[in-house]
Amino acid sequence: MINSHAHLDFDNLNTIAENAVALVPSIGKQNWIDVQMYPYFAFGIHPWMVDAHTQQDLDYLEYLIKCNNPVAIGECGLDYLKDIDKQTQLHFFSAQLIMAEKYNLPVIIHAVKATEDVIFLLKKHPKLTGEIHGFSGSEFQAKQLTNMGFYLGFGMQILNQQSTKIRQIVKNCPLEFILIETDDHINPNDLSLVAQEIANLKQIPVDEVVQQCDNNAVNLFNLK
Repeated sequence: MINSHAHLDFDNLNTIAENAVALVPSIGKQNWIDVQMYPYFAFGIHPWMVDAHTQQDLDYLEYLIKCNNPVAIGECGLDYLKDIDKQTQLHFFSAQLIMAEKYNLPVIIHAVKATEDVIFLLKKHPKLTGEIHGFSGSEFQAKQLTNMGFYLGFGMQILNQQSTKIRQIVKNCPLEFILIETDDHINPNDLSLVAQEIANLKQIPVDEVVQQCDNNAVNLFNLK
């Protein structure tokens, strides 16, 4: 079972099972080195971290992308729930989208209260593919993104019975566009709970969910 988004390098997370596979995204220069310890990793600058980065950091990010083998660029994106200058966020996100297009890599996108702007920017880069991780947009936005070829990542939030909007989106979203993740949840091995909940919502066998979500991750991130 492939975990499409797990911050395994964070100190408070439990160890992942030996037979499990995970994609480990970075959040900025503070863990660009750490994530390289894992077989599948991504380089990026998280929107929460943009104030701690400069143009020189963006240049170094591109150098790392050229000299290493990340499977994606990210975690990057926009978060309008945070009190962080929107123009600064847009500058760093746009720069990373340009890099992703230049190096033919998928993007791992963090979008909170900003999905409309994310879609607007992605339309400027029609060749890009990627994942909107921890998807929190509307059903209409979900359809827009999947029509553009983007995958939607869902994690522990769908286990909350009160998350009716997201649970309905999961139920209606084609399985061919779903990825499963645990993000910064303390136990990445709880990924099986996410798969089971998707199976419950769609009323299909959990094995079918796992197989399709694994295939989606392999195809998107070109995993070996």
